[in-house]
Amino acid sequence: MTQEKKTAAHVYTVELRFSGDQLEPSEISTRLNLQPSNALSQSQSQTTKKRRRPYWAYNGQGEVGFQAEWASLEDGLEFLLRSLSSKKAEIVALACQFDGLWWCGHFQASFDGGPTLSPKLLIEIGSYGIPLGIDNYFSDE
Repeated sequence: MTQEKKTAAHVYTVELRFSGDQLEPSEISTRLNLQPSNALSQSQSQTTKKRRRPYWAYNGQGEVGFQAEWASLEDGLEFLLRSLSSKKAEIVALACQFDGLWWCGHFQASFDGGPTLSPKLLIEIGSYGIPLGIDNYFSDE
């Protein structure tokens, strides 16, 4: 856990993810002309103890304004949407072929508050036809 997580009551991470039994991460990278922040190929998934579906994930690392952790979920998602806006048509096409997800990690040290998303952001996320998922993690450290 980073020092920021220890001092902030709520910290967020964001990624666009694709997963599927037939997914090959290099195909997604080629189609979007992006390198993933994390990926698992079919051959790698077969060598892990717990069988996992192949996936490809992108958090915008390397882009101007990137932050590994965000104090605001809205800011993190807006950054990711801006970074990917020129690739929207291909992202929508990939979502028809694979399981897509706007994945958000919510790391919280208290139970007061949490993320708030504007209607404008929700409309933009919804226009991709990809669900938004928020995983919550609690730590009282």
